Amino acid sequence: MRTQSRPEDHPQDQMTEAAQLAASTAALESHALYRLGLAYGQRVYRLRWFIIALWILALFASASFAAKLPSVLTSGGYTISGSDSVKVADIAQQQLHQPVAQVFVVFQSPDTPVADPTFQREINDFLARVKSYDHVTSAQLGGVGKDGRTALVVVNFDQSADSVQQHLADFRALVPTGAAATPARAYLTGDVAVYDAISQIAQQDVEKADATVFPLALLVLLIVFATLAAAVTPIVLALIAIPIAMALIYAFALHNTTGVSVLSVVTIIGIGLSIDYSLFLTRRFREELVRGRAVPDALGWTLATAGEAIFFSALTVMIGFSGLILLGIPVMTSFGFGGAIVVVVAMLAALTLLPALLSILGPRINSLRLPLLGRLTAERGGERMGFWHGWAMAVMRRPVVVIVLVGVFLLALALPVFSMRLGIPAASSLPASSEVRQGTDILYAQFPDTKNTPIYLAVQTPDGSSILTPDNLAKIDILTQWLASQPHITNVTSLTQLPATPGAPALTSEQLAALYTSGAYAQNPQLAQFVASTTNGGTTLITARSNATLDSDASKAQIDTLRSDYPAHAGGLTVLVGGTQAFSLDFNRYLYGNFPRAILFILLATFLLLMLMFHSVLLPLKAVLMNILSIGAAFGVLVLVFQEGHLSNVLGFTPEGFVDSTTPVLLFCTLFGLSMDYEVFLLSRVREEWLRTRNNRYAVARGLEKTAGVITNAALILVIVTGAITFTTLVATKEIGLGMTVAILVDATVIRILLVPATMRLLGRWNWWFPGRPLPVERPMPADKSA
Repeated sequence: MRTQSRPEDHPQDQMTEAAQLAASTAALESHALYRLGLAYGQRVYRLRWFIIALWILALFASASFAAKLPSVLTSGGYTISGSDSVKVADIAQQQLHQPVAQVFVVFQSPDTPVADPTFQREINDFLARVKSYDHVTSAQLGGVGKDGRTALVVVNFDQSADSVQQHLADFRALVPTGAAATPARAYLTGDVAVYDAISQIAQQDVEKADATVFPLALLVLLIVFATLAAAVTPIVLALIAIPIAMALIYAFALHNTTGVSVLSVVTIIGIGLSIDYSLFLTRRFREELVRGRAVPDALGWTLATAGEAIFFSALTVMIGFSGLILLGIPVMTSFGFGGAIVVVVAMLAALTLLPALLSILGPRINSLRLPLLGRLTAERGGERMGFWHGWAMAVMRRPVVVIVLVGVFLLALALPVFSMRLGIPAASSLPASSEVRQGTDILYAQFPDTKNTPIYLAVQTPDGSSILTPDNLAKIDILTQWLASQPHITNVTSLTQLPATPGAPALTSEQLAALYTSGAYAQNPQLAQFVASTTNGGTTLITARSNATLDSDASKAQIDTLRSDYPAHAGGLTVLVGGTQAFSLDFNRYLYGNFPRAILFILLATFLLLMLMFHSVLLPLKAVLMNILSIGAAFGVLVLVFQEGHLSNVLGFTPEGFVDSTTPVLLFCTLFGLSMDYEVFLLSRVREEWLRTRNNRYAVARGLEKTAGVITNAALILVIVTGAITFTTLVATKEIGLGMTVAILVDATVIRILLVPATMRLLGRWNWWFPGRPLPVERPMPADKSA
């Protein structure tokens, strides 16, 4: 029977390791950051019980507020103030008193026609209930479907879409269900209902992901640490940090428009970073205990080394989220603030609560060891070399070959990004089981014109004179005819081209002009109502519908053409173009017009931060370039999967031919810091070994050896989190989950174990060059010792 070797069985090795420990301590204590970390660790050790009490109080104080977070989140925040599309919407609502928000209710019976008395009774009863509902300005029958068994009811509100959405559950109670839904079944649809469904499903997805992530993470941690005490500690940290972060985000959301997407930030960033930081810190603490340090000293050295890496790693992630705030779009700002809050809480918990817990547990962190795994995962001290040390040495023997092969592979993955098309998902992004999706499909099938994209032209006289003068009406007619002649336009409604009314005679533009100029139109109730809803003083609204697919090249070009060519056909009138496609175009152009500024800030701030940490110029530059490669690879996979539809059956979605326009921006800003995590942890350990030995090749191999296992395990846990998000319901959430999964896998494998050793071997001692200091001199490589 084999017995486990004990330190006391090898006194010569023990004395050697003690000498090495003393030499390592002396080498590192000469650096200010390490001295600061040691002093901080001693302070945490003295205040450990006080720190734990503070976190427990914070948890209890946060619990009720964290539970309220979903209730204050919205699907809005995409408005670009000052854009033409927003100006048109403001004119329609403020000057023409158009409804601020609309909800469609589709009634469909399998066999009863709309004209049947029972069908009419069901609709009339619903209309009677709806008209007495708060903030409803009107509710009327919008028509009968092609099959004669489907009816559309349009409900108009004087509240914003966000306000209607917050109370949509109360409105939904008015919709007939069960026995009351006879003979027709009612479906709620329209933009408000779609975005409400997205919010509800997003919340359910997060709850399902959380239920999946924690058990799997605990299983991985048990395998990693092989002791129950060490495995449970990171989970406890995450369970404490996440509710506190949610409560702080709730306080922010009370005063700022905050998107429902922030929930995925809490899940991915909150759980992932809390567990990752705990994993790094706990692993280093156990290593220091094995090296023979007392608990206070082990805690101090853990915080001076792994704690420093966690601090700078968290700052890099926060830089990424800060880039979102610079974009100046409410939904991006809320995502940025929400992410930054989660990172700060995770970092503070890792650098205060976890060290306090470790100082109390001490050697008991290794208690309740799992027998079989205990031998495989036991921490080892000294200079023993293993697989990853040999791997790094092998890579560094052929650095150019490795760099070329890996570079070609990553560039091939990133190549599809150049064909990326952007769009804004709608009801089609909902699962087929969603009633809102089903209602929308019925609406489009039975009322085909509703599928066509609305385009609104707000036309104004330059001097504010009445639009109803003969001269201005003639200009409106010319503009209307020009608009109707444009490709993809299926219908135009204006003062000189009225909507078709069954049974009513069609009036020519000359007849209409005569009625308007004489004031006789007021005697015709229908015409008077139309004028009141589309015209006010020197302003009128022209409505057109386009059958061009939303966010297609043809649809975008159509808006550009209308905006650039209208002066030749408007006779001096001012025209603003709005509507769904115009809104999408304005949003995307503003977003990507400001995105380069955010990219520049993130790149520069990250470079300067890492330069401060590593006291090197080339290491931060290399890290930034490698991050760009991993993110590019993630973007390429997004195009292949979500735009071109590969693996759509596996992931359970219907490809729409584009990537959500917000996804690349959110992913870049989030991933740039998140992917830098493992680079920071690896390079911080490499730098520690460099300061101790002054040999570049040995420092790289030793750094990879000491961090490979923990980084692989941390990446595995984060991939579990992002993988759970990938297999949720909403397409936009799947995109974020898959993009993060790919980037993390690329960074934790290809880049960390291949590119980093190869490039650092090529750079040699230039890795550690810093302006104003002489190029450092390398020492001979220490002799390897096999385990």
